[in-house]
Amino acid sequence: MKIRLVKGMDLAGDGDLLDEMFKARKRLFADRLGWDVTVDQQGREIDQYDPLNPLYLISTDESGAHLGSLRLLPTTGDTMLRDVFASAFDGTVIESPFIWECTRFCIESDKSGHVRAGLHQATTALLLGICETGLRSGIQQIVGVFDRRMIPIYRRGGWPPDIIGESGNGREAVYLGVWDVTEEYAAAIRKAGGLKGSILEPASRRRAERLLNAA
Repeated sequence: MKIRLVKGMDLAGDGDLLDEMFKARKRLFADRLGWDVTVDQQGREIDQYDPLNPLYLISTDESGAHLGSLRLLPTTGDTMLRDVFASAFDGTVIESPFIWECTRFCIESDKSGHVRAGLHQATTALLLGICETGLRSGIQQIVGVFDRRMIPIYRRGGWPPDIIGESGNGREAVYLGVWDVTEEYAAAIRKAGGLKGSILEPASRRRAERLLNAA
């Protein structure tokens, strides 16, 4: 399992993989979770943030097929926290070139809803991918909004967030969290997932090192 970094909607270089990712997002967010999301005629979940040149982290198997993915955007531009969730957290807006927002954390599942790679394995690979990307690029923190079910998943993955905001009650509660990007957390994620070495593909390591200059 490796992580590929794809900058923007590179339909020429990574079109097939992105297509798999968007369809997996539809199966998770629209079909399984019942979120009110936009689905196009090709069965892909694509929202207004996807055309903004985000960075996608995509976990792939040995054949290059999608196993999981997420989206990172710099907090200096449009983000879901700024546009959608700020009012839920007392107007909180986080803005820095060294803090990026993580959204659309998606693990691939088959038609019956079973996770293909194993939830823990897929999650730790993506978490390590974020942390490695941050360490190579100079990103210092990741911010994200998540529901209660994700808290133990992040803890088991070795990278629990610092929860700085909470909105709602029970199953409807959502949380605002910040993850510090450090070598210590990268080591903790590797230990939690039984991972060794870099999770990023060689070309993606080079892309990460140029990330802040290209943002």
